[in-house]
Amino acid sequence: MARNIKLVLEYEGTGYHGWQQQASSTPTIEGALRRALFELTGEAPALQAAGRTDAGVHALGQVVNFRLEGDFATEALPGALNHRLSPDIVVRSAEVVDDSFHARYSARSRRYEYHVRQAAGRAAYVRQYCWAVPERLDLIAMEQAARLLEGRHDFRAFGRSPRPGGHTLRTVNAIRIEADGDWVTIAVTADAFLYGMVRTLAAVLVDVGRGRRTLDSVRALLDAAQPTAIRPAPAQGLVQAAVTY
Repeated sequence: MARNIKLVLEYEGTGYHGWQQQASSTPTIEGALRRALFELTGEAPALQAAGRTDAGVHALGQVVNFRLEGDFATEALPGALNHRLSPDIVVRSAEVVDDSFHARYSARSRRYEYHVRQAAGRAAYVRQYCWAVPERLDLIAMEQAARLLEGRHDFRAFGRSPRPGGHTLRTVNAIRIEADGDWVTIAVTADAFLYGMVRTLAAVLVDVGRGRRTLDSVRALLDAAQPTAIRPAPAQGLVQAAVTY
């Protein structure tokens, strides 16, 4: 009988065109994991991910599930898959879960972190893991804006539904602005996210911190009747941190 397997992945997304496998030979996280699974088990199961991260986005707690027909030992999967994956993708854990478990639809909340290096100018060090901005940010103003964005809102101005014609209502449980020297982390937890939503939230909050956007303009975005053209924050600053079930 097929087992429903849950994996937790960590990956450095710089060299990949996001999670979802492409028709072309473009490298993706899903494509790399599918190849490793086939080499190991001879099977090519459909993979369900908690979130489809964009090109250049990283993950510390991506969750994936799939059905495995063979009897390969579950506890040996992380080591065996990691042996076949490049060093920028790591399987942190594997377990058998209930047949009803679905990495995306069973999730209760998701946490993303966006990393900013303020007062940086042109940055060389860890540039693939942050958005370097030349200004020093007004963290109090960013926290005030974050409070406006918490709760259940129509976030159509911040992204699009993963389903054509799908609704854009989402519940943001919390947004935390955490600073450590020149490093600022925007941590967002929500029930689910629209495509592009976290990077757009980060862009809006950083604009507030730079003095380029007012709190009233943030309120106006939540009241927008139509999607608004907001340039999202760069992909490399985003990390999918954890998924709660």
